[in-house]
Amino acid sequence: MTKTLGLGIVGTGRMAARMMQTLAHVPGVQAVAVASGEQARARDFAARFGIQAALGDVAELAARSDVDAIYVAGRTGAHAAAARAAIEARQPVLVEKPLAAGRDDARALTDEARRRGVLLVENLWCLALPAWREMARVVTSGDLGAPLHMDFAFGYPVTRAGYGSVFDPADGGALRDRGIYGVSLAISLLGSVSDVHTTLRRDEAGADLGADLMLRHAGGATSHIAVALDALMHNSASVSCAGGLLRLEPPVVGAERLLVQPMAPLGAPGQGGGLGDRLRAMPAARKMAQKRNALKPAFHSFGADQYAPMMTHFRDLVIGNRTESDLIPHDLSLAAQDVLHRARAEKD
Repeated sequence: MTKTLGLGIVGTGRMAARMMQTLAHVPGVQAVAVASGEQARARDFAARFGIQAALGDVAELAARSDVDAIYVAGRTGAHAAAARAAIEARQPVLVEKPLAAGRDDARALTDEARRRGVLLVENLWCLALPAWREMARVVTSGDLGAPLHMDFAFGYPVTRAGYGSVFDPADGGALRDRGIYGVSLAISLLGSVSDVHTTLRRDEAGADLGADLMLRHAGGATSHIAVALDALMHNSASVSCAGGLLRLEPPVVGAERLLVQPMAPLGAPGQGGGLGDRLRAMPAARKMAQKRNALKPAFHSFGADQYAPMMTHFRDLVIGNRTESDLIPHDLSLAAQDVLHRARAEKD
């Protein structure tokens, strides 16, 4: 396919509008139609962003000859139905995370996509960021030894007025909206999960405002994932390996800085009383040593827009007639959905 990829947009909310900004930085992709259950909203969205067609039905959008692929935004609870309509029309589809509101719907989608040979990708966009990909490369290379533990935190306060659906117990919550990032990263780096232990902090309506997950992976590694809608966290991720540490610097979601810190095992301590011990007893000397020895994270730019690497990846998959992403394969999406299901079921 050498022509510009015609993209159909499903949904008119915050993420659909945000993706329109991204498309300005992704050559070869142009939004040509938008669909919403409320056609008036589709018309307003189309006028706002200069889109040719505004429709009230996803199936009608998927059937258009100028639509080559579909991006599904909108509420989590509506993802599965919109993605299925795209798959049934044999349209490649990028679905906003999480892929579906539950693991059964996610499994049904991946099964149908595989059966029809249609590209289906979950928009776990952070996995496409250069800094995240470099972390995965270093871990996979074994240069720092076996990965043994991952720590991930993502949280900053948001309001119901600005993020209404995130506070809907049936549709959002910290675990679905933010935990999916840490869970998918943990699985991609440490492998499948054998045990899930969860602490959820919920509001009076039942929406999880905070979630704390302790995961044990089948290979023996562990991970700790903490997310919140109402608290500021350290917003970073670290992977502890036998021979060192990797750390995605804040903001972890959108990270561009990666610290790689090798460290050989320490030998037996000295007898004490030497010059090194005397220097360590001097605050000024310690300050100078810390400044001299401080490691600086490497900068891995995502370019002009943090979502552009993922949309570029999706574009290339469509052009290459691929039916599954090697970066975000179906098995990863399903494994993450399984962890979210187990985490919620433990507390429901």
